[in-house]
Amino acid sequence: MEALLEQIKAMSDGTRLKILKLVERQELCVCQIVPIMGLSQPTISTHLGKLKRAGLVKERRRGQWAYYSMNRESLAQFGKALEAFFSAQLEEIPEMRANALRLAEELAKGDPCPKDP
Repeated sequence: MEALLEQIKAMSDGTRLKILKLVERQELCVCQIVPIMGLSQPTISTHLGKLKRAGLVKERRRGQWAYYSMNRESLAQFGKALEAFFSAQLEEIPEMRANALRLAEELAKGDPCPKDP
């Protein structure tokens, strides 16, 4: 669940999502991404670092330059993990077991919400 959460956080920023789309089809250098995005090199590098830590982009170094491309395998795993998370029963997710027990207790008390007139 932690890796899934990190990937969701990485993709939750509009700039990072746009960068990910740019490197989807071809490998790009930071210096190519900067003028497209209209942001500074350090800002782009920070966003790429977050995408890389989340496993969503791959980095290839050539001399002083770094080239980035989408990590398709990781993105495919992300999709499978997201699907597994939402198709699993609440009790099957270790981090959600306590929530499932509390939910069952609350539901057993009856509906605390006021009824519409």
